Formats: sequence, C-alpha cells, structure tokens
Amino acid sequence: MRIRILGAGVAGTAAAALLAAAGHEVELIDEDFAPPALGTSLALFPPAQRVLARIGVLDAVSAGATAPREGRLVGRGGRVLATLPSGDAMLVPRPHLLACLRRALPSDVRRRRIRVQDVRPLRRGADVLVGADGLHSLTRLSGWGEGARARGHGMTILRGITPLAPPEISETWGGGWLFGITPLTGGGTNWFASVPEHRAPDREGDLAHLREVVGGARAAIDTVLEASAPARTTVHGLFTVPPVRPVREDVVLIGDAAHAMAPNLGHGANTALSDAAALATALDSAQRIRPALARYAARRHLVDQGWRLGSEAMLRAAMADGSSGGRDTVLGAAGRVLARCPRGARRVAGRVPSDPRVGP
Repeated sequence: MRIRILGAGVAGTAAAALLAAAGHEVELIDEDFAPPALGTSLALFPPAQRVLARIGVLDAVSAGATAPREGRLVGRGGRVLATLPSGDAMLVPRPHLLACLRRALPSDVRRRRIRVQDVRPLRRGADVLVGADGLHSLTRLSGWGEGARARGHGMTILRGITPLAPPEISETWGGGWLFGITPLTGGGTNWFASVPEHRAPDREGDLAHLREVVGGARAAIDTVLEASAPARTTVHGLFTVPPVRPVREDVVLIGDAAHAMAPNLGHGANTALSDAAALATALDSAQRIRPALARYAARRHLVDQGWRLGSEAMLRAAMADGSSGGRDTVLGAAGRVLARCPRGARRVAGRVPSDPRVGP
C-alpha cells in the first residue's frame, strides 16, 4: 500500500516507522524536519510506552527520560490538595523522543522536505493520505472545512527549562493561573504556566508579566522563575481542535491534527502514539482501504475525544478564579481519600503534572 504522511512530528514519525515495518511504501513529508528548539518534557504513560516498544525504541527513549514517583497538586494559598503518583509515567524531552523515533525509521521510508500549501495534490498517487500536520492542520482544513479550524481559549502558555534542580515536583492552581514544575533529564527543571491571554513584544516581557501574575505566590515558583531566561522560554496561545471524525474517504487524521487538546491531562503525545499504532494495525493486511480506515476511526475516535473533553474540563478547573476556594475544598477532600487508597490513586492519577505543549 502506498501511504503518504504529512507531518514529521511524534504522530507522523511513529506512524511512518510502524507502517513501513509492516511492508507499506511510505513517504514522510515535512517542511524542514528540524528538531524542536527547546527540550521541554512530555509525559509518556504505559500505553504510549508499549507503542514505543512495538517500534523498538523504548529502551533508547527511557535512557534519556526521568521517572518521578509522585507530584503534588497545590491550591490557592499554597495548600497541598493532593499527592498524586506518576501513574508509571516517564518524562521525556521532546527532542530526544523525536530523535529516537527518526532513527527507527526504516531506510526505505522516503523523506521529502517541502512546504505544503495545498494538500489536494498529495492525494494523487497515494492509497492513503495521513494528516499528521498538527494543530493548524492543512489536511483537516482542506477535507473538513472552516468549521474544523483550531479555536483559541483566551490563554497564554509559557514553558521553559532551567539548569537548576527542581525545588519540588508540583502543579499549582492559583486564582486564574497555573504553574507546574517537573524534573528535566540531566538534573534541570522543566516548568510550564498558563495565564489569561497576554502577549508582550518579546519573551523578556512575557517572563516579566508572568512574574507579576504568579510572583510571591509560592517560594518554589519564585525560585524557578529567578533561574528562567528568555532564551530558554517559549510562549504561545492555547488552541484546541473541535470534535471531528478523523476519516474522510482515503484521508485520515492522527495526533494533534485530529484532536489537539488542552494540556491539562498531559496526554497529547500519548494519544498521538496510540493513534499511530492503531492506524498501522487497521491497515495491516487490509484488502480494502476504506473499511480499514473505518476500523481505525471506530477504535480511536471516542477514546481521543474523551481525552480532549477531559482535558478541557481539567483546564477549566485549574484556571478557576472566583470559585477556586470551593474547588480546593473538594479536591483536598478527594486527595485525602486517595492518600488512604494508593492503588486507586494510581488509577486516578494516570498522569504527572501536565505539560502544555499545544501551540501554534
């Protein structure tokens, strides 16, 4: 089967590796194949780790990962609401994950570096076109129309790294803002923040505004921000994709192109890897393409939309302002219950503090 994949991020590269290994003729297209500029971390849970094992890169990815045992959820005023286990997740710098996936690509995968402005010609000569082209997917806009355009949430995401060890592992839900701290492979700190939409002329101004919003709330946050620098910080808006069924004719969407979600459950990369594996399984030995793609949609659509909706609900809870006192009371009570039931806590957690990786 001739399969053309647009987008060489996590979803597209994983799909290319799996489909080529199954004997398909695969072409992978991207504008530049450049690695991410900043090595912020992604949380990968056991289902995603099983996909990495299927590709043959789990050991290599794990070698560059860190695996904290737990993290604290902290509410307004510094009150610890819950201590959550990591759900057996590992934290992986995005550049390292992509490098491992790209090294796993079979040599017969054709890589083509072009800037695509119209996806329709890409369907010619291909049995399947896979749109793995991210949040602002041209594939999705072309096949699903303007109603499928990504939507903003009126928030700004900042994320960065520092060379200092993290003072703690936590996610703080303030009054209308969020700040997370996780370890970075090699001993540094990975941090992320969500605030109401605000853009300064440069990243120095963005960091200054963040310090105005969250500064003084907690000592650990101040420590991280004191070590932060514009060159090690990225800033972007928060966008998500409205619900779309991921298959039309011989075109299929995977990863953020299909269901870009809020970052608050930390599952964007996980669903991307699961999509890639499910697509490869659906197309394995398929005699007819469209029934195979329908099987893929049946397997992944509701699951991915569940994560999308859950992430958006968590976003609203995390960013609550006036109602945060009641929210913190409820979460504190839930945290005390989970502390007395570690096995249940692991099931509920299924996550470490989230990584806001949804950007333009």
